[in-house]
Amino acid sequence: MCPVCRARFRGTRECSRCGADLTVLMILIANAWRLRQASRQALLEDDPARARALASEAQRICRTPGGGRLEALACWLAGCGSAGSRSVG
Repeated sequence: MCPVCRARFRGTRECSRCGADLTVLMILIANAWRLRQASRQALLEDDPARARALASEAQRICRTPGGGRLEALACWLAGCGSAGSRSVG
């Protein structure tokens, strides 16, 4: 979503409605995606603590429902006590 006019994000560097430059936003979203991918890989490598750290960093950059579920799963697998108190939706 465009932070200026709230138009739907279309994956282009310029908002189709207001013309705002969305390059920085796209970079942040891509970085968060890469962190989530790395988190999933860490789970496959049986490293839930690393997976949780990566998923948490991704959520700090760009919060998504799926990212919240990934973070909660990694936290649960890592034995965190606070997973139940986090919002995953």
